[in-house]
Parts: sequence; C-alpha cells; structure tokens
Amino acid sequence: MKKITFAERLKEARKSAKLSQEALAKKIGRTKSTISRWESGERNPKMFEMVELENALGINAEALIYGTEEIKASTLSEINKIIVQLTDSQQEQVLNFIKNPLDDNILNTIDMMSKADDKFRDKVASYAKFEYFEYEKKLEQKNKSKQNSAS
Repeated sequence: MKKITFAERLKEARKSAKLSQEALAKKIGRTKSTISRWESGERNPKMFEMVELENALGINAEALIYGTEEIKASTLSEINKIIVQLTDSQQEQVLNFIKNPLDDNILNTIDMMSKADDKFRDKVASYAKFEYFEYEKKLEQKNKSKQNSAS
C-alpha cells in the first residue's frame, strides 16, 4: 500500500473543499505558488500556516499531516466555500448572525425555507427583514438602558 504524503493529502483536502489553489491562497493570505509548492512537496507550511489551512479546509492538521481521517468535504469547508463569495459587508453580517445562538425556531425556519418555492421565500424574507429591524431596535434600546444604568 502506497504511503500518502502530506502534499497529496493537502491537495486532496483542497479539492474536496472545492477550492482552487488560488482560492485557497486567498483565504489564507498566501500566493498560489506557495500552495503549489506545498502540494508538490517542494516546501511545507509553518505551524501557523497549518492552523490557517485547518480553518480554510475544515480538517484538522493531524489529518493533513498523518492521514488520521478520511478527507471529505466538511460542513465547515462548505461554509467557507460560500463565505469567500460574499462581500466584506455580507461576511460581517454572517459573522454577527452566527455570534448569536441559534434556537430551534430559527433552525426549523431555515429547513422550511430550503424546501419552499421562490414566491413563499420572498414573502418570508420580507417579513424577516421587518422582524430583524424590530429586533435591532429592541437590542439598541436594551444596550442604551444598560449604558444608562451603568452611568
């Protein structure tokens, strides 16, 4: 049985995450040629770069280095694939959204929306925008109250 090298595992993980060398390089702040050198075995990433690869590919460094698990697209890599397509403003909105805990109602709504037709989704989206606006107003009022009581 052929031993799979780190370079081969990295390439497999990148392809599994459906990223080009250029896209992966952009996600971790490196150049395409750096990714190419890693995948050819010419060079190896430094420790801090391994952490960046973990985050970008959704697979832990141990799996990349030692091959301790099957490399397949993870939920995190699917999320990353979508996130890189968003504008900075949209990425910030997603970040703010995920910082708040999701309750079952939100998860059920997401599931329902994924199965709905376009017309229904448009109606729900309009309502959600209104509700989000109301939520933001209440949150702002709550924060002002906290600031006033702290003064």
